[in-house]
Amino acid sequence: MDHPKKLIGKQPFGLYDQLCTVSEERHDPCVIDTFISIVHFMESGEPLPWWAFTDERKKTLKMEETK
Repeated sequence: MDHPKKLIGKQPFGLYDQLCTVSEERHDPCVIDTFISIVHFMESGEPLPWWAFTDERKKTLKMEETK
């Protein structure tokens, strides 16, 4: 991405998967929280710390496990 506004509408979990694919390693899941925070900020203008999204990530991953 060459501009932060291109993050609008992106899926944070997809960005995480892309990062892991490109780097050929699995990163700490907290990176997902960071991606959620960045996308949230670009879409709403509300700056929140990455850790404010940890519960959202955990809930989403748990729901994916039960599918």
